[in-house]
Amino acid sequence: MTADQAGTDRARTEVPRAEGCHLGPDSGPAAKPALTRTPPFAIGLVGGFGVLAAYYLGRTLTNVIDIIVLVTMALVLAAGLNPFVEMLIARGFARRWAVAVVALAALALFAGFIIVIAKPLTEQTSSLVHNGVPDGLRKLQENSTVQRLDKKYHLIDKVQKWFADTDTTKALAGGAFGFGKAVITSVFKAFTILMLTLYFLGSLPNMVSGGLRLVPRSRRVRAADLTERVLNRVGGYVSGALVVSTCIIVASWIAMEIMSVKFALPLALLVGLTDLIPIVGATVGAFAACTVILLLDSPFKALAALIFFVLYQQLENYLVYPRVMSRTVDLPPAVAVIAALAGYALLGVSGALLFIPLTAGLLVIVRQVVLPAQDRDPEAAAEAAAGPAAEAATEPEPNLEPSPEPEPEPQPEADTVAQPDPA
Repeated sequence: MTADQAGTDRARTEVPRAEGCHLGPDSGPAAKPALTRTPPFAIGLVGGFGVLAAYYLGRTLTNVIDIIVLVTMALVLAAGLNPFVEMLIARGFARRWAVAVVALAALALFAGFIIVIAKPLTEQTSSLVHNGVPDGLRKLQENSTVQRLDKKYHLIDKVQKWFADTDTTKALAGGAFGFGKAVITSVFKAFTILMLTLYFLGSLPNMVSGGLRLVPRSRRVRAADLTERVLNRVGGYVSGALVVSTCIIVASWIAMEIMSVKFALPLALLVGLTDLIPIVGATVGAFAACTVILLLDSPFKALAALIFFVLYQQLENYLVYPRVMSRTVDLPPAVAVIAALAGYALLGVSGALLFIPLTAGLLVIVRQVVLPAQDRDPEAAAEAAAGPAAEAATEPEPNLEPSPEPEPEPQPEADTVAQPDPA
């Protein structure tokens, strides 16, 4: 047997070693490879670290969720005030001066509002606390139904014993302390939102340009257009909500003054503030106002106020709100309801206030990016992309080789003339 034949037989009998397989000394061509296994301890260790990381990440997000909400509210308010700043910039103001003018104008309006309503609001609120509540309790005690229930169940004695109890006093004191703490926290949050709003309002162009630098150069123009649209929608919702709330405050104040309702101004402010809450805010405010009027004023005035609020709610839903919001937000009612419910479920009232403008901005991206991409015909897009390539392929390729130099023309040979032989 030659050396070549021996090498061929040896190559036929060798079994290739698969990667990751262990072949023992008795392994042959029919042996099955043994798969490598990860130790269970390593799997459990990695899984445990993953669970711990997820837990601490959730704890961290829970701790900073209040800060995230404050920053988001400041951004939304800055987007709402930005159109006024841009209007002043278009008239020749520098941005810092435009921001200062808008901030001073907002503070002046707020201060004027407080000065105008401070005296009647203080008087009516003091009257509500010192006279309205005791009169309401006295009317309840004189009510025949309440007297009959008191004779049967001794309600007044139970209430007096409950207030005289030491535990009840401690609970009320703790509630008062908690209320004061909540007021201080709310003031601090409001001041924080105000400062962040002014900062974001002054640096909004720099923030937008910095964010656009993260986008590829070929898509920056499109991204800038989408950013401007989103800011306009968010700012439009803020300004529209303030307009709607102002309308219901003025209308409620005038209507309750005509009806000679006690505490008309505080109740109108209550209805206007609750109207900022989407979907249920106006209903809750109207119900609270009618309840106060019923208990502290007159049932007939409460019925008249209820009729007014029902009629105004219809007017607002079908005339005021669509006219104001359709020009700025263009958000379908069903989407607004779902966004408000989701925000309230996640973050409470703050979430209900924030999720509608954020959803309006998200809807701009869906309409401008997602839907056109879904409606695009892939075959037409392929043909459009292949069109320039096909035209380039049909054009004759330029000849880049150097042209050969022309050969010199042959010179005609001179006729040889026979010279005479000198001989």
